[in-house]
Amino acid sequence: MHKAQGLAGVLALAGVLSGCGGAGEPWPKRPLLNEMTKDRAAEGAPKAAAPAADATRGTILGPEKSAISFEQMVKMPEPGWNIPRQVKASPDGKLVTYLASESGDMTMSLFAFDLPSRTSKVILRASDLPGSSKPLSREEELRRERQRQKTMGIVAYQWAEKAPVMLVPSSGDVFVRSAAGAITRLTETKEPELDPQICATGERVAFVRSDDLWVVDVATRKETRLTTGGPPGTTRGQSDFLGQEELDEPHGFFWSPGCDKIAYLEVDEREVPEHPVLGYRGDKPDLMMQKYPAPGDKNPKVRAGIVDLKTKKTTWLKWPAEAERYMVRFHWAPDGNALYLQTLDRLQKRLALVRVDAKSGETKELFAETSPTWIEPATFEPLEKSPRFVWTRDIGGHTHLELRDVATGAPIKQLTSGEWDVQLVSRVDEEGGRVFFIADDKDAPLDRQLYSVNLDGGEKKRWTEEPGVHYAGVDRGAKTVTDIHSAKDRPPKVVIRELGGAVIGDLTLPMDPVFASLHVRTPEILTVDGPGGVKLYGTLLPPRVIEPGKKYPVIVMVYGGPGVQTVLNMWSPYLQWQHLADRGFVVYQLDNRGTAGRGQAFAAPLYKNAGNVELEDQIAGLDAVAKRPYVDASRVGIIGHSYGGYMAALALLKAPDRFHVGVAGSLVTDWRLYDSAYSERYLGSPTADAKAYEAADLTKLAGNLRGKLFLLHALMDENVHFQNTAELIDALVAANKRFDLLVFPGERHGYRAPAAKLYATQRSIEYLVDNLR
Repeated sequence: MHKAQGLAGVLALAGVLSGCGGAGEPWPKRPLLNEMTKDRAAEGAPKAAAPAADATRGTILGPEKSAISFEQMVKMPEPGWNIPRQVKASPDGKLVTYLASESGDMTMSLFAFDLPSRTSKVILRASDLPGSSKPLSREEELRRERQRQKTMGIVAYQWAEKAPVMLVPSSGDVFVRSAAGAITRLTETKEPELDPQICATGERVAFVRSDDLWVVDVATRKETRLTTGGPPGTTRGQSDFLGQEELDEPHGFFWSPGCDKIAYLEVDEREVPEHPVLGYRGDKPDLMMQKYPAPGDKNPKVRAGIVDLKTKKTTWLKWPAEAERYMVRFHWAPDGNALYLQTLDRLQKRLALVRVDAKSGETKELFAETSPTWIEPATFEPLEKSPRFVWTRDIGGHTHLELRDVATGAPIKQLTSGEWDVQLVSRVDEEGGRVFFIADDKDAPLDRQLYSVNLDGGEKKRWTEEPGVHYAGVDRGAKTVTDIHSAKDRPPKVVIRELGGAVIGDLTLPMDPVFASLHVRTPEILTVDGPGGVKLYGTLLPPRVIEPGKKYPVIVMVYGGPGVQTVLNMWSPYLQWQHLADRGFVVYQLDNRGTAGRGQAFAAPLYKNAGNVELEDQIAGLDAVAKRPYVDASRVGIIGHSYGGYMAALALLKAPDRFHVGVAGSLVTDWRLYDSAYSERYLGSPTADAKAYEAADLTKLAGNLRGKLFLLHALMDENVHFQNTAELIDALVAANKRFDLLVFPGERHGYRAPAAKLYATQRSIEYLVDNLR
């Protein structure tokens, strides 16, 4: 489960707005449907929720009563979210480049906005690149799964930091675009080039091919192999599954500022247990033996080295003592003489900042922080002209900024404080002596605004004005801001403006022309008094038509897991919600303790308490909603995917008197089956903390099922394995409990085939309607 979606992931910068799918080449196949609820009269069948008296029972309408069709619900992007993404400034500051769709779908082209002329135009399409229609390799498909990449066409690009040269990967090959617009193809092999990255001067591009690190000269197209292979089960230049999925570390190599050295990871997975992932695409089975460490298993052995491009010699990092560690957040010093990285112990309770001598490989731990629960990697921003760096850390249960000494790691000054959180560092403006950041506010915790604070301290200054969520990128000279902003009642706008001044350009794309006919309503943000006086936030959409004296069933939309925040003052058309509310449902969502965006003090109660804290808060939210006169609390459904699927099943099994119908997709059922980095972070060691795992195991609760449970899972899910659902099925069968099951043979964790997404959505909604009407 991706853990960084609570921040930048909530926006469309990476094309992630709902669901968790990748953007590979899916092969839709007829799902396997197990209808186990035909005969409900048999002895021991689950009892339906006691209905409200007929006189007060609100009518549930047919799908034709909503202007929103099932097809519109799954169309991407959602209305309003056809926006520029991956917005970047050119090195000379004259262009703002971005990806956007010319046709209103998920096929991206590369645009450039010229600041002097204030005009925008397409500068590159996928069709301009030879071989762009090649199918994705398995390796690239899985990388896109890790990054929740849904777009097609031009899916990524990268400017050289100090030259007007642009890298554009496409279909496993590497292209560069010159300042004049000329396209050069640098690679053309059968093997895909993974994770290509251009160096600061634009002279060279590095990539991974056949598990080794390579570099190609942009001017001559001459390739050089920098690593010389190893035994099967080892890779050089790639991060492993845990790094990509759980530690937000998609890259396995890192260019030095002078383009003469590369720090890289060597990953040895030979002792990691294998898990078979079997699916069916087309007319052939697809079997992948995946290296996947569960809690307590052996993790990959990872070491880091620095390779010199002239000698092709690798200097391995030297540690005072051997220890199992995660290595994340690699940053070169501006002069290239040192490398900085952060390390976490296996249980992720101790975070250290480490300095590496680039010549000798000797490491020095500058300082370390610890937590009684878990600790997140920090933001590290070294200054170029001063021996200091900006650092984020938990202070009083909230994330704040510090200034520290780069030689010793010693704190110099705390820059921010208060009952609010720094969510993202946007830019360190060394010339101006300030740091720009995105943060919430004590009085507006669901908003996100752009602020700055001086490097010598003082009060923060706010730069954005409109209420809502702003994700603002500040250019290198701190002269212009590109701001993507929206609110619950306002679709996104994307503008380029002078810092603190006038609008230079408006990049907002036209709204979907059918949007007005959908009659979308703005949901209500509400506050709930949770257990122990904690303040919880939810979003509610009542039925479109409420007849006097009538009561209507509730559908709880849930995620509930760490690393994600779903309730923000940010635009979403909520088409699935709107459809259900049009038909007579109360639709509701709440962020329980443990979720992201409100600091470690709010998240920490989840530690070793999974399945308790979340459900306790969800019930408190349901109690608050049930006080409304039009709510029928005897008819409650709950639906979720991934961690939300776990929550949906948990609610039915642990609180069967409160939740009566559940739709649980791609769910973990036993955290001992999920990956080591995620499970151990939140539940601890599976041996020392076995009770935490036992208490969160859904299979132990199977005998409690009384309501209607619909399970959905894809066979090729390599994130949350189908084994999770299979073990819950066995437990439900052993307890003689009836349930419903839908299996997708060729999909992964996020359904990508249009037919699969449509079918899953329609079946889930019909299930809720049929059992709550």
